[in-house]
Amino acid sequence: MFQDYYSENWYQATDKFIKNAQGRGVLRWCVVSGHEYDIPYLTIGNGENLVVINSGVHGIEGYFGSAAQNMFLDKMADNLPTKLLDEYKIVLVHVINGWGMQNRMREVMDKTHGGLVDLNRNFGVDFDNKSALPQNPKYDLAHDLLLSRPDKIKKKNQIKEFRQKHLRDGVWSAISYGQYKHPYGLFYGGMAPMTENKMALSIYDNLMCGAKSLTSIGLHTGLGRFNRKRAYVSSHLLVSHPKQHENTRYFSDMLRGTEIVSDELAVNGPTLLGDLVDCLEARYATPKLPVYTADFEIGTGEFPIMSPIYKRMDMGDARYDLINHGKINPQTWANLTESWYPSDVRWRAGALERAHILFKEMFEELTKKAQR
Repeated sequence: MFQDYYSENWYQATDKFIKNAQGRGVLRWCVVSGHEYDIPYLTIGNGENLVVINSGVHGIEGYFGSAAQNMFLDKMADNLPTKLLDEYKIVLVHVINGWGMQNRMREVMDKTHGGLVDLNRNFGVDFDNKSALPQNPKYDLAHDLLLSRPDKIKKKNQIKEFRQKHLRDGVWSAISYGQYKHPYGLFYGGMAPMTENKMALSIYDNLMCGAKSLTSIGLHTGLGRFNRKRAYVSSHLLVSHPKQHENTRYFSDMLRGTEIVSDELAVNGPTLLGDLVDCLEARYATPKLPVYTADFEIGTGEFPIMSPIYKRMDMGDARYDLINHGKINPQTWANLTESWYPSDVRWRAGALERAHILFKEMFEELTKKAQR
């Protein structure tokens, strides 16, 4: 049953991953002294072309990411062609943000500097010069509203009105780009590299020694609360490049059954500040070493308008609770959880079905390339 691949906490998820990894490759660990959540990663094959599938950069999204990786190991790993494994090395990096997964949070708590840090806004940022940190003044226009007192009707309508007002001037989109000013604001990138970010890059650095190419996909969720009446699970591969970019064309040619969403604003540089996919390209890509990166987004139900409104409202409500009461109240917690990891069994089954399609298409295409 698909439900068996899901877990209720980091410890259970990691135990499943380790058991599924046995006999299927080489299991390694990234361990930091004093850090509670080690990162296991499994390598399958001996090729010099890397295919890395990471999960749990956003902690609570790791529940889906871990389930998808366990499904892959259980249903697909034993049937990978020998020719594929001679040309490619497949790597599963299991739950980068263990603290976030265990605490049902998208972010990680920065106990040194304070605030909730979004790890996918913390990669590849020069924190040595604080005055030169990326600026996102458009986010400031929304901050007070997003962190205002929770109100099921009033606040939702206010955010909806804000969206309508700022849909075309870039303010609404800029909310999610990342910001380094408000420690408890949405999509906060932090004031220093987080331990989890350093661990993830250490894994990639180790893997990239002698590599001839890198294809890296992160497993993510979260487009707002699940619409149980429609029971529809959306999915797309989010690339951080315009449509005609080599990275976008690479995935478009490979994944015929998966929607590819390009970023037409990312012409003169990355739109999303401090994200892993742009960091990997900047860190490793050379004319002789191609790097292809993307994030696989599984939606929690496709409301064309309300998804991002609920998503931002739930995140803001949680921060209001933390700032004013020291903890998240049960209703806010339930809403926040449903935004990233719905309890609905149809969503969970549909999410793994989408992941299965992605894996199947990707490895069929890579097998064809290996046989040429």
